[in-house]
Amino acid sequence: MKKILLLCATHRDKRELYASWSKGSFEIINGGGEGADEQLATFDPLSFIDKTFHEFSGQGIDGVLATDDYPGCIIASIIAKKLNLPAPEVEKILLCQHKYYSRIEQRKIVPEAVPNFELIDADSGQKQELEFPFFVKPVKSFFSVLAQKVEDAGELRRISRMARGHINDFVRPFNQLLGEFGNFELNANYLIAEELLEGKQVTVEGFVHRGKVTIMGVVDSVMFPGTICFKQFDYPSKLPKEVQTRMELVAEKVMRGIGFDNGIFNIEMIYEPEKDRVHIVEINPRMASQFADLFEKVDGVNTYQIQVALSLGEEPHFERGKGRCKFAGSFVFRRFKDAMVEKAPGKEEIKRVHTQFPDARVEIFGTPGKRLSEDLQDGKSYRYRLVNLGGNGQKELINKYERCKEILKFEFGE
Repeated sequence: MKKILLLCATHRDKRELYASWSKGSFEIINGGGEGADEQLATFDPLSFIDKTFHEFSGQGIDGVLATDDYPGCIIASIIAKKLNLPAPEVEKILLCQHKYYSRIEQRKIVPEAVPNFELIDADSGQKQELEFPFFVKPVKSFFSVLAQKVEDAGELRRISRMARGHINDFVRPFNQLLGEFGNFELNANYLIAEELLEGKQVTVEGFVHRGKVTIMGVVDSVMFPGTICFKQFDYPSKLPKEVQTRMELVAEKVMRGIGFDNGIFNIEMIYEPEKDRVHIVEINPRMASQFADLFEKVDGVNTYQIQVALSLGEEPHFERGKGRCKFAGSFVFRRFKDAMVEKAPGKEEIKRVHTQFPDARVEIFGTPGKRLSEDLQDGKSYRYRLVNLGGNGQKELINKYERCKEILKFEFGE
């Protein structure tokens, strides 16, 4: 049985990698790093890499896997290469995760899909050429933290001041990895300003195996009105097929041009119907773990199966439309005001959901006796529940969603 070294394990890794499809196929070896993404102020990636390599060198590891955006997938790539195992090149992962250098490379390969952008020094908070209003975000971030529309110079200076603490804590390990394994002139102590994009947002997910790019599908992103906070994700996309094809061609061209190989990627894009334009929002050099079972429901293949195959150097098998459902959705429950969680669903309620809908995925984030803000949040809203469901019609999917809301009840106080 082949051994896979799992690094920086997430709750989804533990749920999906031990599902029925994986039994008897491989052995998971926990390599540590769990929770590193929440301890970045003290996490030393270079020491972790050195320790992990020496611990597992010569142990017969056949593949290295991490789905965690940062630092997991970067570290997994480095350790895999040290063990002479398949993985994307770490420089390609660092390139994609450094939003400024990623934009520069995108502009070389698919200029028609890249908005105007410029680098902002977080210390000065001064723009150069881009006109207000524009969208600003840290060069390295996660969960849409500090990402927002900026109307004027005062607002830009305020965001820049807030970003300095983020840079000191969150970005420090990334800069260490850039310095040791990258070949970039600039570190990640910056913001990036970008031309405003409006339209229908999606995620294009795919993988590359030995240079061959395969697009798995396009997932619609539905926002809460007037926000950039995700309300739900629908698969397959409802965009016109011609638009989806254009997006898929952009994704294939940019990933091939970057030289990304032996890994899963997901690219957030926006389609502007009025201008009939497709734009890249950002490239993520990893799987979108939240969507893993959406593909399984509709296409019959869980994205984790793709990831395992790639980690072992095997060619993944993927064919669209071979699942049990025609549609799948990931529903995100949020509040826009902080609150004390007085009551949250427990194991019994989750079991009731699984009894009625066996292929559902349920994630509960709120804890009784704690405020929603005590959990990891995006700074704009408070997520407390997530449910993934499948169905053969939109009405069926919505009915299941409403039933889950009834079962998985929360009570909030001030």
